[in-house]
Amino acid sequence: MRQMCNAFVFLGVMGVVVLCGCGRDEASRDVLKTPAPPAEMSPDYVVAMVNGTPLSWADMEKRAMGYLKDDVEVNHLIIPTNRMEEAKEHFRRRSINAFVFKTVMMEEAAKEKIQLSEADRQEGLRSLAVSLKSRNWTTNDFFLKGPMGEAMMRREFEDGLVIDKLLKQKVRDKLRVTDKEISETVALLEATNQATRVKLEGIRKQLLDGADFEDTARTVSQCPSSAKKGGDLGEFKRGTLHRGLEQAAFTQEVGAIGPVIETRLGYHILKVTARTPATKATETSPAVPETVRVSHILLKSVPIDHKRMTDSIVRTKYKNGVDAYFRDLKAKSKIECFIYPEMTF
Repeated sequence: MRQMCNAFVFLGVMGVVVLCGCGRDEASRDVLKTPAPPAEMSPDYVVAMVNGTPLSWADMEKRAMGYLKDDVEVNHLIIPTNRMEEAKEHFRRRSINAFVFKTVMMEEAAKEKIQLSEADRQEGLRSLAVSLKSRNWTTNDFFLKGPMGEAMMRREFEDGLVIDKLLKQKVRDKLRVTDKEISETVALLEATNQATRVKLEGIRKQLLDGADFEDTARTVSQCPSSAKKGGDLGEFKRGTLHRGLEQAAFTQEVGAIGPVIETRLGYHILKVTARTPATKATETSPAVPETVRVSHILLKSVPIDHKRMTDSIVRTKYKNGVDAYFRDLKAKSKIECFIYPEMTF
């Protein structure tokens, strides 16, 4: 559950999509509704204010260019030269959104007297380490290589933990998943899997009617290793294939289109392309086991795992709960944006 709030550790640092309402690819397609601000602005110019707390041009620019730098260097965002100014505007707006969210939440955390313990900080660092694995960063890398300097990165991390703790108390700890919700999710997944099986049965009929197995595998199979090879899985001896596949592989005739088989991965159509019979040991050579060469077409199923389903339901409820909580706090706040008057929050 703790890692669900990793986004808030990155608040104001990495430009979290869910908080800022815009995806990274939007930088290349946003249509600005107002002219860009002048190139030269006073660093102290107040661009936005939340309940009397100001955001200066300098602070907005530092955050915005940090977001841009991070998206370019880590997320490999490509910005055409002739659209760089438009991209900067996008990230400026993102930084204002993040400022509004953070300021509103930090004010509420102060009212609720949220205090961090050393245990909170250590748990936050552990969650941060997990979040950074995809970047091959350590927590020290996060603070030292972050786009806004070590001191600010550490301050943002600390503030993120405060917000995380506030949301834990106000939203996360109140979430419940009912048996009815689990049952409904199971029914939905079962229906989805049944539709997948029916689809593969239709593909099997096409194969029986003469469709080319290899071409079909290349087109529809969802097996990442074999699809591009026309479904070829290779040669196997007994004891090396999934039980359901192995039984079919060693009983089907060479060239036959087998029935739809279900495994933990999904639904398969198996075709035996070659069989080598076993040979007994002789005085000069060891015994050779029977082998088969098989191809398959796979359509993946959705695993019905109660823990995963519960976690998924909780994540959805949590996001909706945070959105509702933030909307309520926003409604009680005075939010002004002077540089982009048309922005809504």
